[in-house]
Amino acid sequence: MTAKKRWIIFIITAVLVAACAVAAMQLLGNAKTVSAPPKIQKPSAPAQKPNQLVFAAMGDQLAHDSVVAQAKSGNTYDFAPYFTSIRPLYKTADVVFCNPETLMAGQQLGISGYPTFNAPNEFARDLVGGAGCNLINLASNHTNDKHQVGINANLDVWAKLPILAYSGSNRSAEEQQTIHYFTKNGIKVAFLAYADYSNDTNLTSYGLNIYHNDDLFSSQLKEARANADAVIVSLHWGTEDSNTVNNDQAAAAQKAAALGADVVIGTGPHVLQKTVWLDGANGKRTLVWYSIGNVLSSQLAIDELTGGVAGFTLVKESAGVKVESPTFKTTFMSYDWPAADRAAQKLTTRSNLKLQPLSEATGRPEAMFGSKYSVSERTKYVHDTITSAAGVTFTP
Repeated sequence: MTAKKRWIIFIITAVLVAACAVAAMQLLGNAKTVSAPPKIQKPSAPAQKPNQLVFAAMGDQLAHDSVVAQAKSGNTYDFAPYFTSIRPLYKTADVVFCNPETLMAGQQLGISGYPTFNAPNEFARDLVGGAGCNLINLASNHTNDKHQVGINANLDVWAKLPILAYSGSNRSAEEQQTIHYFTKNGIKVAFLAYADYSNDTNLTSYGLNIYHNDDLFSSQLKEARANADAVIVSLHWGTEDSNTVNNDQAAAAQKAAALGADVVIGTGPHVLQKTVWLDGANGKRTLVWYSIGNVLSSQLAIDELTGGVAGFTLVKESAGVKVESPTFKTTFMSYDWPAADRAAQKLTTRSNLKLQPLSEATGRPEAMFGSKYSVSERTKYVHDTITSAAGVTFTP
């Protein structure tokens, strides 16, 4: 190739390169700026309060026949709506103690109400998902209603649910010796539960924790005290339908305090009893709720239908855990019952069962029990019964 041809090719190539460069610059100049896609912001987790635990505690939850009947929908059950109105009373609680005084041992043992309870398994599911329960007492006089096979089946149900701990009944002697702990917000809590007695005395030696078993009660509280920041003890006890604390309760509470319990939560009488502070171990004080009454039931007396949500806070300090800020928020369980059916004690016709804050029950006590009773009368009853001795902050 001659020098002249090489020169011509060079000139043409240079012109083409320049033209491409100009075109590219024009395209870039006219192009729209494309921003990077925005980052998706994940919702932040609820603020935690290290070294502080807020507790709520509800009393007896009894799956009476009418409670179960209203929850039935086709071939299944939904108990969650019972708790819709009261859930705001304890929405800030980290721990929600519940006392289902009813087995959930499966359809094969027969769904039944008083006097030998066995609720559908959905009752346990909805106490967790609907009521928010995550600390479960399984020790009551009804625990052995379906004998050891019922206890085992009930425990199988609870073991599959997302809760912090349960205590009070057992599948074996080895399981009875196990103390249940959980840790939340930097506080390790031991949870123990015991009953006064069993209605059905055909009972294994290990099926139900009974606090009159002194070896079990004392050794477990001592072990719990040595291994946990706080010890919560549930005691199902007392004289049914009595607002008076009996001698057995007083003695058991003082013993629990001496062994290091931080809080005693009492259930069983179906009505409210006083709340007190007792002198405990190492100069500490123990908060004792002798009875927080019923929450969910269709019992017959007005005091049995007046219950509530007890509250307190555990605060962990360098010197140990303190119990602070006891509170009580009152609930009322209402239902419709034609007067003639009430007089005849025709229990199957109770309907329109509703669990509500007492403040929302205007007119219901009067409609059910006569003009002597009202929200204001119930407010005074609760205040005088449960809060006068312990400085409890009371909400009607």
